[in-house]
Amino acid sequence: MQRFKKNFIQSVMVLTVFIFTITSANASEKYKFAESNPVASNQHQMAFNYGKQEMCKLVGADFISADANLSASKQVADIDTFILQKVNGLTSWTLDQGAATLVYQRCTTAGIPIVTENSPGDFINTVFIQEQNVTRKAQEDAAKLIADIHPGSKIIVIGGPPVPYILYVARNMEIAAKEAGLKVVSRQDNMTDAADGAQVIVQGLLSKHPDVAAIWCYNDRSALGASAVVRSVGKRVYNTAKPENGGIIVTGMNGTQEALEAVEAGVLTATYGGNSELVGAAEIEIMHRVASGKMSIKDMPAVVVCPYVRWDGKNTSNIVYPLNRKIKLGALDDFMNYSTDPDSISDFLKFIKTM
Repeated sequence: MQRFKKNFIQSVMVLTVFIFTITSANASEKYKFAESNPVASNQHQMAFNYGKQEMCKLVGADFISADANLSASKQVADIDTFILQKVNGLTSWTLDQGAATLVYQRCTTAGIPIVTENSPGDFINTVFIQEQNVTRKAQEDAAKLIADIHPGSKIIVIGGPPVPYILYVARNMEIAAKEAGLKVVSRQDNMTDAADGAQVIVQGLLSKHPDVAAIWCYNDRSALGASAVVRSVGKRVYNTAKPENGGIIVTGMNGTQEALEAVEAGVLTATYGGNSELVGAAEIEIMHRVASGKMSIKDMPAVVVCPYVRWDGKNTSNIVYPLNRKIKLGALDDFMNYSTDPDSISDFLKFIKTM
């Protein structure tokens, strides 16, 4: 009996150690998610990155990011590195779908889910689309805003680098302006993606077209550059909170902190934001659900739609700076409850086929 008790106690101890070892291994399992950042110096991308980092903290995951700095070849190389690091999920804003297709296929072969921002394509499991970037809604709203304030007026359209969504929104603005009875006197592209590049362009265009009533810009930094030029030549930027005759409407896109501050200060008419920090958080959340077995890759929605917000002088009291927002679990569900309709990107996909 004594020997039986001794053997039993030893067996229990061995089993306990075994169970503890298995439990500890499971508890210490940590997921790793990666981001291919198209241009990390851009405040819009900083917001995505912030949301991803904060969500990784919430779910106890590691996060790594690589800056492609607008180079499609570097983006491909970075993603290949992530595959070698055996990440549990990849987020990306595709710079060149043609260049990225094969590396995305390699991700799929490795069992790595791919989630992108505003860039649908082959082998992508879920694309989060922000309405201001991948639908016509924000450009149609901007055209209506301008037409309501300055009917039949002349406007300038500032586009940017030849990234699909940028070409798409600039084209949309030209179409929406015409439909709203406005006249686009010039469309030029700011290839620097920075404020000083826009300043050079707008300086020359305002000299040539001093009677323009609005300047639409594809991003916030271009809009800030345009605003600086408007004010430097003694003109006013139109503020919806304090309307004045003769003010030039200047609009940007993406709702970055610097743009929101300019709207609050009355030196930028409006910016169109898509809660990018919440989008970034939702991207990590969906990949974590897959990695942890709460969702299968095949059940990932092909499209998640993220609504835009027009920030102007009338709603500045509601502004929350992107990098100050409190990130919480459930960001994904909020967007999925808004829309997962794949038809939301049908117009954008048709446009891409014409490129």
